[in-house]
Order: sequence, then C-alpha cells, then structure tokens
Amino acid sequence: MMLMIKKLKHCLKPAGQLASVCVLYGLFSTAAEAVKVEQNGINVQFSLESLTGSGEKPIADTDAVFRFDISDNFGAPVAGAYPAVWMQRRAESVPTDKNACQNMLKTFIGGSVMSQPTLNLNVYYVLVMNDDASISVVDPLFGFGGTNLLGMIALSSPGYDWSLSEQQQRLFVSLPQSQKLAVVDTASFKVIREIELGVEPGRVILQPDEHYVWVAYNPVADEQPDKGGVIVIDVLAGRQVAKIQTGGGKHQISFSADNRYAFIANEQGGGVSVIDVDKLKKVEDIASGKRPASIAYSSAADAVYITDSETGSIVGINASTLKVNSRTQVAPGLGQIRFAPGGRFAVVVNPLNDKVYIWDALNDRIVKSAKVEKGPDQVSFTDTLAHIRHQGSETVFMLSMDVITDPSVAMQVVDFPAGQSAFGIASSPADGIVQTPGENAVLVAHPVDRQVYYYKEGMAAPMGSFKNFNRRARAVLAVDRTLQETVAGRYETVARLADAGSYDVVFFMESPRLLHCFAASVLPNKKQLNLQPYPVLAQRLSTGSVKKGKTTTLRFRLSDAKLGTPLTGLSDLQVLTVLAPGIWQDRQGALELGEGIYSIELTPPRAGAYYVSLNASWKNKNLLPPWNLMFRATA
Repeated sequence: MMLMIKKLKHCLKPAGQLASVCVLYGLFSTAAEAVKVEQNGINVQFSLESLTGSGEKPIADTDAVFRFDISDNFGAPVAGAYPAVWMQRRAESVPTDKNACQNMLKTFIGGSVMSQPTLNLNVYYVLVMNDDASISVVDPLFGFGGTNLLGMIALSSPGYDWSLSEQQQRLFVSLPQSQKLAVVDTASFKVIREIELGVEPGRVILQPDEHYVWVAYNPVADEQPDKGGVIVIDVLAGRQVAKIQTGGGKHQISFSADNRYAFIANEQGGGVSVIDVDKLKKVEDIASGKRPASIAYSSAADAVYITDSETGSIVGINASTLKVNSRTQVAPGLGQIRFAPGGRFAVVVNPLNDKVYIWDALNDRIVKSAKVEKGPDQVSFTDTLAHIRHQGSETVFMLSMDVITDPSVAMQVVDFPAGQSAFGIASSPADGIVQTPGENAVLVAHPVDRQVYYYKEGMAAPMGSFKNFNRRARAVLAVDRTLQETVAGRYETVARLADAGSYDVVFFMESPRLLHCFAASVLPNKKQLNLQPYPVLAQRLSTGSVKKGKTTTLRFRLSDAKLGTPLTGLSDLQVLTVLAPGIWQDRQGALELGEGIYSIELTPPRAGAYYVSLNASWKNKNLLPPWNLMFRATA
C-alpha cells in the first residue's frame, strides 16, 4: 500500500493535473450514492458499519469497519490488489461528480499540508516505547517543522512490555514502577485507563482469541521471591479476573492454538506451569530445565518449545496432551526462540556463544547454525527475512526464508549497520525491530543512538531515521491503518470516525485501474449531542503591508462564536504558516498579548500568498478549529 501511494505521486504534472496515463475516462460513476460499482470488468462493493457488528450504522467518534469486496464479472475474487482509500466530508447539497472525484484523488495523492482528508486509510504510525514514562507517536510519511513527531503518550511510569490487539485498536502496556497496566486507545493515542495490579508487571501477552490479556508479575519486595505468576485481565470488562501463582523470576508466556491452555515458563524453579484458560486454574507443572529463557508455540507440531539458558537444552511439550515430546541438548546460554511463518522452523539465539540455530519442530532437532556478532538477543521476522539484533554490536544480521525453511540450503547470513553504536542489553522484551506495513522494510529502535532507523531490504544501510528527541527507545511497533486482505478479494480496516454528516469515500486501484467516490453517512453520537463544540473565530489584526525578507509581527484575535468572548490562556497554541502551494513553511508557538490577542514574529522568504493555520487542543476545549487566515507578502 505505501509503495503504491508513493508511486502514484509521479502521475502529478507540475501544473497539478493528472497525467493521461493515470486517467481512464469512463471509469467514473456519477451515482455517488451507490454502494456497489462496476467498472472495466471489476465489481467493488463497499460497506461501512460499526465495529460492534450486527450491521449497525456508523456513529460519530466511534470505531467502524471499512469493507470492500472486489470481484470480476464472473464473481471470482480479485486477490492481491492494493486499493487506496480516503474519507472526506462534503456539503449535504453538493453531489460528487466524476470531476470532483478526480480532483479529490489528485489532491490527496499530492499530500499537501493544507489539503489533508478527514480520514486517510493509507497510512501507518510508529510507536516508540521510551525509558522516561512516554510513548512517542511518529508519522513516518508526513512531517513539518523538521519533525515527524505527532505527539507523546504520557504514562505513569516507564513501560516494560506491550501487546497490540489484532485490529490494532488497543495497546496494553505494563508499568512495573507504578504497578499498573496501561490501556491505550490507538485511534486517539491516549491512555483510556490504567489498571491497578498491586504487583510489578512484566511481560504482556494477548491470548489468540483476545478474550484475556495475560500479565506476568513479580512479587513486591516484602513478599517471597517464589510467589510470582500471572494476572489475567478481561479485555472487554477491563478488570482483573484471576491472579495465579506459578513461580519466581521473570516469566515467558505462550498459548495453545485453541486457547485451551496457557504455558508460563518460570525463570526460577526450572519449570513450565500449565493453566486451564476456561477454569483459570493451574493444572500442571512440567520440569523443563533449570532456568527457562524463552517459550514459543509451533503450529506445525502443536507443541511449545522452551529454551534453557543454564542447561542449554530445548524441551518440547505437546500442547494438547501436555506430555514432554523431546529434550535436546544444544549449548548453555540459549536465549530467545521464535518461529518463522509456517510454524515449523524456529530461529534460536545464544548470546553466550554468539551463535544462532535453526530448529526443526517436526523432527525436534537443530538443522544448522552459524556464528554471528557479539550477543545475539532478539529475533524478528518480515515476510522474507529473519532479523537478529546484537547486544555487543550495531550490526543486524539477516537470514532469508530459504535458509531458515530449507535444510539443504547452506547457512548464509547478510547484515547491515543499524546505527553508530552497539545496541547494548535490551531493557524490554518487546521487539526492537519490526516490519513496516506493506513493505519489505523494517524499523529498528536504537536506544544508544536515540533514533529509530528505517531499513529497506536489499540496501547496504538504513535509508533514513526518526529522531527520538534525546529519549532512549526501548521498543518499537507499527500501528497499521491501511486496508488488509482478510480473505480473498475482501479488504478491511478499522478506523475512528469523525463528526456526523455526509462523506465521500474515495476508492482508487491502480491495477486493475478503478476510481469511484462512494457516499457514506455518519450518524450523530447521542452521547455528544449535549456537548456539541462551537467554532473559534479568528481575525487578523492588520498591521500594514508585509514585505518579503523583512520581519513582521502577525497579530490575531481569537473568540468563541457562541458567546463572542475572547479566548485566553491558550498556552499550546501553535501557528503553522505555509507559502502556497506548500513550498515553504514555518511552525512556532504563539505569544499571548491579552484579551484573546496572540502574535508571532515572521520573516517571509519571498513574495506570494501565505496561509496561516492555528492549532491547539480545540477538541479538549469543546471547540472547533478556526478557518485558516491568509495574507500576501509583496516584493
């Protein structure tokens, strides 16, 4: 999806018109109200409904499912398409004809800072867990003022581990110092609650059906060290339903595919505790070694595998019968085990002897190994590669899927430098390397460099990076807003709707080529009817002509449209000034002068029309943002 959107930008001529190769006349429907359209032998059916299901109509400020079913004229699903979708508010009485639809597409592909759609379903956001009780929210595709930072999520203490729901609407973050579990809404990027646990939480894992989130915990200082275990949280209710003691030390968690059993590997005691998920009771303790380090489930073998750092063994336990299948001696120091797509072959790291191993779960044996850099400690997968992070090096090693899944292929590794310094010992078990949505590329969180690097597979080095503003990055993840093919020919995503009203849903496919603007209606949110926001009125106070290259003071008065009273105390008021058509911009905080009057100092670089956007936390103040101001600088 990201590649397709970037590629589309070449279709824009300097004059702002779509190049002829990007336009197929006759592919535009004038019936914007249709929920199904047929063009060029392709059928697209669109539906928009509440995330709660049951065909409920979409409601303002709630989550909704955007669904597109794409098929040919014979009814066969069109798989592997990459549709792009935007949602834009429109006037009730203005129909959307083919020219208006085409112009919206041109505008949205252009990506102008002044022409953003109401909702963009072609983007992803990067979340960075920091060491200072915050999570950075980064837009990797759009930035202004020299930064891609969208905002910060404040936590009551530094995060340790996190788990993102499948539909990517909720993020659960463990907070050991404050003994809480934070629940983050990824639509608003705000903490909606912090659940009191009374113990220090560690790992956080959502079970496969996402009914419960499991939180490993360590006892507080005055309790016995062997009384650790897991706390079980009901996801929908947002409350604790069980606290189960399993053993001491750090804990690793895995599940059977049918959600019947949870497996808890206890660092102290050398065992794995098995919990019946329906009964929320421990049913068995299985000896697996002396110091379990990692646990992972193999779908191909229907078994969980536990690595032991002290004995150097890998133990397999049948996930249905709970019987030990195998005990294989490898080498002391074993660390993380992680299965590649398909669930048969796993990559196992050993930070003590600087080796990586390939484990075959169907035959319970190591099939190959290789020496790598100092202290390999984390494994993550993309669609085509495994990436291996090292404690004692900045180098990331990569293994192709052929190397991992074909025992006859020799063990070959390639690498790239991810930064300037060694990564160091990870301060979080969460992934430090993740795939970017829709691309063969990864994001690499580097705590020492205080950067997040972007690396595209096949390149010799990262193509770029995002600054983390002097914060050490503990982990990184990507929240994907793009359409996903859930079954052949069906493309879906979940997004938070804006205000009630009429909208155009702009749907575009490059191959097969199709463009259509579907009509959609969003109903008012009854809970918000009594809290309807009212607009802010912005008035520029004239101070004479503005000359290019000369510093001028821009003053403006802000008042509310409901009462006409001046708006004071806007400490977060930011002013974005853009030279049309977006070739220069300036962002700065406004100075409050009193009685609703604010000002900035500005030096226009050239003659032309300038647009001024006033940004603050309007929604938190139950206000609607003001219209953009405009002034012209002369030579």
